Amino acid sequence: MPLPSLIVSDSAGRRAFLAALACAAFCPALAGPARAEEIDWKNGTLGHLAPHIGTYRYDAVLGDPAVKAALEKLAGADLPVIVANLAVAGPIDFVGGHLVLRGLAPHQGGEEEAMVLVKIYDGSVRAGLLHDGRLRLFAPDERYSYLPDPLKDFARPRDAGVSPSVPPPGVEWLREPQG
Repeated sequence: MPLPSLIVSDSAGRRAFLAALACAAFCPALAGPARAEEIDWKNGTLGHLAPHIGTYRYDAVLGDPAVKAALEKLAGADLPVIVANLAVAGPIDFVGGHLVLRGLAPHQGGEEEAMVLVKIYDGSVRAGLLHDGRLRLFAPDERYSYLPDPLKDFARPRDAGVSPSVPPPGVEWLREPQG
């Protein structure tokens, strides 16, 4: 069986071939999928904090004037307990555009814990606190499903499977500033 020829014999066919060729060359939107603009989540309002990823410099992040002010407004009188419950901690993580600071009070894992999330791109702050048998989330988000995954994981009972779409029983969700 002979292969089809690219030679176009009539002028109408030639014009159609040239039009298709020109469209492929000059209409890149038709040639392939559009690319989304890439965002570097380590740049932005608090981009100067990005070098702390992977370090133990909790004081540098929590002491940043913008982070400190946002946490004071968000957590109010609970802020000293949040900071105290970050005493035993691992390196600062970076998940979903957030610096993730997570820790516990010495020798009190499962009883006294805290988490602070700082979104470098826009400077927003959220926190979680397990203290005196109460688990509290400090986040202005309109819906629980909008919370960053690390915060939902913090609120999830330790023996549960996937993160629910609503707060687990017994979790207090404080959307309004406490300070």
